[in-house]
Amino acid sequence: MGTLTGLGQSREEETDSLNLLEINKSIINNNNNPQALAHLYLKLGKSYESIYGFNKFSLEAFQQSAGLFKQTGDSANYYDAIMKVATIYYVDNFTKKYALEHYYAALRYFKKTGDIENKIHCQLSIIDTKKLQKPFDYKLITELKEVEKECISYRYDLQLSYAHNLLAICHIINGNLNEARKYANLSQMYAEGAKIKWLVSLNYFYMGKIEDHNHQKKKALDYYLKALALSGETKNVAYAKDITEAVAACYTDLGDHKNANIYHKKTLSFINQFYESEQTKNFRLEKVNNQFKNLQAESKLIEQEIRKTNMQNVILVIVLIFLVSGAIALYIGNRQQKLISNQQELINEQKIKNLELKSLESLMQGQENERSRIARDLHDSLGIQLSQIKFFIETHGKNFLPEEKKSVNRIIDEAFYEIRVISHNIHPFSLSNFGLIIALEDLIHKLQSIKKTEISIRKYGNFPELNQEAIALLYRAIQELINNALKHAHPNKIIIQIITNEEELLINVEDDGNGFEVGQEEKGSGINNVIFRVEYLSGQVIWQSSPERGTSVMISVPLKKVTAS
Repeated sequence: MGTLTGLGQSREEETDSLNLLEINKSIINNNNNPQALAHLYLKLGKSYESIYGFNKFSLEAFQQSAGLFKQTGDSANYYDAIMKVATIYYVDNFTKKYALEHYYAALRYFKKTGDIENKIHCQLSIIDTKKLQKPFDYKLITELKEVEKECISYRYDLQLSYAHNLLAICHIINGNLNEARKYANLSQMYAEGAKIKWLVSLNYFYMGKIEDHNHQKKKALDYYLKALALSGETKNVAYAKDITEAVAACYTDLGDHKNANIYHKKTLSFINQFYESEQTKNFRLEKVNNQFKNLQAESKLIEQEIRKTNMQNVILVIVLIFLVSGAIALYIGNRQQKLISNQQELINEQKIKNLELKSLESLMQGQENERSRIARDLHDSLGIQLSQIKFFIETHGKNFLPEEKKSVNRIIDEAFYEIRVISHNIHPFSLSNFGLIIALEDLIHKLQSIKKTEISIRKYGNFPELNQEAIALLYRAIQELINNALKHAHPNKIIIQIITNEEELLINVEDDGNGFEVGQEEKGSGINNVIFRVEYLSGQVIWQSSPERGTSVMISVPLKKVTAS
């Protein structure tokens, strides 16, 4: 959740009061002074982080600072800047491996120089980065206990408080809730006394997790809402997403579906902000950009060194420049070629995805057309033939006894009924003529006549007129979810909620049956069919399930994709 930045800020409260424009102006004025530039870029990164939270601008500034500190031989400040780069890489799961590389490099330096406080800072950062890796490494708890002893010995209260927080998290992962509660309370005592809001918020979040595991949903919700109030949503959307997702799950368990849907929507919003933002995309490409920019910085410093070199070394310097320039050109060329290849792969993946969507469109349209044709053939062709048989028996069946004729007529009437049922199941008449809601109500009525499960549908907001394609896709998706629940979950109750607002159509299918652990159960063709249909409508599907509380499936599609034009 990107929490270790709080430790760094507590050690360095001397953030320069210059605003961004003044810092950038100073950078221009000190362009020929690498040592001054290094400190200015460090201030620039802190200013960006203070105003905007984690972002590509602070990342670039810290990397520039690290490169300049390295060139000037200032190792202490170099590794301080490296730690700040690692803290930003920590935010995205894709770049956490780079965060670990930076943390380990800094740890080796601080051990070598005997800097105990920074060594502990690195150890906590590494444990924080590795704690959610699977399978869980039980050595982390042992390492944390060792760090706890050091913090007590040197009276590092803030580091001790965060070590207690990490111990609480590790014990939650392992199901040892009493130990988790003890360490969370220890961490919170210091955090509240020192008024460190980010740590107070984090402790509230994990206190909520503890109560959640104890099935104390109201207590858990109270802690989650306190954590959200202090989380600084706009600066760490990944953390805010985790909190709102937990809040939505609590409201669902407590039966408050209105608030559950509000926080489900907030969760979707944070997910979109995180994965679709330019900030995140830049983090993911930063490994390539970082090496390229470091080469540019090295090239500039080499040129500055050339101007200071004695005339006696001119020939040697020219040869050196030639070799270095050739290496840089070759390296940059290789990097650019790789970048072009990566871009081409992305383009090809998009083309493949478009082809898959077209194939899916043709397949689904073909399925619906074939369903409609079979339903018509059953009703029109076979139905007419049965009518003719019944008429023939009525008019020419003189040799039949009355009881025999009555028996034959009853068999034909039953066949008529079965044909109508099969025809309706294949392609409901109401689906084409009366729309999604009527078709679903008809489906529910039919299922309840043969099943003991109570099925209900609730509608909120002004339901728009949908296009036929969307009606068919959403009907089949909901039908699949209901059939899945009836077949596998054996619920007593299934609730379908349909909510509309100005931008989205939200559908929530919830049951109280036998849930499953999300992520551990393989997706069958039924679930994949639901996902394919919703993704075809540019929508999203979120599963929430556990053996204790049943299953809730949230479907969200943009209105502009499904409304009739």
